[in-house]
This record gives sequence, C-alpha cells and structure tokens, in this order.
Amino acid sequence: MVEALRSALPQHLQNHLASARELAHRHAATPVSALATTVDAFDDLLAGGLHRGQMLELIGERSSGRFSTVVAAIAATTTAGEAAALVDLGDGLDPRIAAAAGVDLERLLWVRPQHLKEALISAEMLLAGGFPLVIVDLGSPPVPGGRGVEATWLRLARAAQSHDAILLVSSPYRASGTAALGVVKATRGRPRWSSNGLAPRLLLGLSSRLDLEKLRGHQGTRSETLQLTTPEAVAFVGEGLAPSLRPAQRPAASRLHSSTAPSPPSCPA
Repeated sequence: MVEALRSALPQHLQNHLASARELAHRHAATPVSALATTVDAFDDLLAGGLHRGQMLELIGERSSGRFSTVVAAIAATTTAGEAAALVDLGDGLDPRIAAAAGVDLERLLWVRPQHLKEALISAEMLLAGGFPLVIVDLGSPPVPGGRGVEATWLRLARAAQSHDAILLVSSPYRASGTAALGVVKATRGRPRWSSNGLAPRLLLGLSSRLDLEKLRGHQGTRSETLQLTTPEAVAFVGEGLAPSLRPAQRPAASRLHSSTAPSPPSCPA
C-alpha cells in the first residue's frame, strides 16, 4: 500500500512518505548521545544516562539520593568540559561540597529563583542560551508557586528537543505532568551503620531504591538499588575495620559515593 502511494507521488515527494514501521526503524537506528551521570543505578534505568534533546524527571523525598544524583550529573558535565546550569529553587546547593564532589564551579551557572514561575522562565532562557545541561531542582515541599502549568512543562520539553539539550527536573513529587519522556522515583534511603550495637556507631551511608516509573518507548517497570557511602566510611574501610563494605569506584555527589547493589527486601516509605 505504501509503495503504491509512493510511486504515485512526484519524485521529489516520494522520500517524504513512510510507513509507521519505517519511521520506527529510523528512530531506533538514530544514535542518541547520552550523558552518564556516574550514578550507575540511575544510568542503567535510563539506558546509559541522560539523553540529549529529552526532558526527564527525578522525584524523591529528602534523603533519597535525589540531590546527590543532581550534583553527580553536574560534575559529569563540567568535568567533560561542558557548561551546566542549575535552577535551584530549593536553594540546596553547597558550592564547597559540590566542588569536593567533582563539580567545576567555573562551568556552572547557579540560578536561585524565589518562585516556580521564575524557575521555569529561567530554564527556558537557559535552554535557548545553549546550555547542554539544564537542571531544575524544586527542593522540598511545599514548592513555592505550586506545581506549575502543564503547558509550560510541554514548552520546556520542546525547547530541550529543539536545542538538543538535556533538561532534568528534580522534584519531591511529580510536577511536569505528561511532558517528561522518563520519570525515575527515588525512595527514601535506609541508614547503614558500622555495627548493630550501641553507640558510638559510624554512619556508613544510605541504601535507596530507584524505580523507573516511565520511559517512553519502553514497557514494564524496573528497579535498581542506589548505595550512598560517606567519605568517613571509605576511610573506615581503608583501615580494614569493615571488610564487608566496598567503597564505590566512581565519583558521586554531595560528599557521597554511589554504586549499584542488589535490591533490598524492602525500603521504608
């Protein structure tokens, strides 16, 4: 049927007619560059990391590893020699900790809006300005200004696509509606201590679960475990006092190292 229609068209229009199967094959064959955040669990869920031209949303409560993942993405971008922009509505960034996590502060533009509307306008301007990575962090609830307007998020998603940029929305709850291509949820982490006895005990880190709630073009749900380890715990292991713990090999964020581990039996809400 398609071949018959194509042959009836003028020569200069024939290549513009394609079946749904042909379009799907072209889309699958088109390479899409991805930014690996070095947070293995997050990158694995998103088939390699954050993909250019796409808007993704990472949701999670406090102490879920959400902001650590944000800083890891910034560190990966800036150490690769590219610029990044953080629209920090929650005002959660500590520049000293970010620098210790590997962020090149000279390549980071830090925007600190007071209201959600200002944050969304800033993100749109930054995408149009050519930043390859724009992150909008909405902080902790209540978000100043509410959840935003669906049309605004859709416009931001189109802006990311047209400028071949990465737009990552970090929020305590779903905020972007249907605009995000993918949604990952981080569950509040469980603390891991150096022993089960009485104090004093050393906090080794947190165990958090990442759930893939949505990824356009993929079916089913997936989960990964995110291990966050404190620098003190790394030193603790280095002295041979905790042989069962293995520090992560890749850099991570907010003075925490990240790695992938088997999923725990359960995680608290």
